[in-house]
Amino acid sequence: MSDSMMAENLINLSSESDSDDEFDELILLYSLSKEKKTWKSNFMKKRQSHGEFNLSSEFSDKQFLNYFRLDRNQFNEVLNLIRDTIYSFGCNAQKPIDPEEKLAVFLR
Repeated sequence: MSDSMMAENLINLSSESDSDDEFDELILLYSLSKEKKTWKSNFMKKRQSHGEFNLSSEFSDKQFLNYFRLDRNQFNEVLNLIRDTIYSFGCNAQKPIDPEEKLAVFLR
């Protein structure tokens, strides 16, 4: 039986039939027809492996200084001063942005 025929049969609810079962089937059919959506884009899924901050770990000391206007030691000192202030807790949907990455975005 095709989906459209099943939907027509489910929509024709009569008082003689068990309408609760038909209603449950209708709800199930409707929920199966809905497309599943993801909460983040493909770009955001690759953030941990292809993000600009992660690629900055490959910078030489000179490139790091030119990019952030701080050397690595200064970056870590500033991070230690403000880490507790900019730390955020995650939720069930996604991992929060690390304080290191937040500082890097701010400096950039």
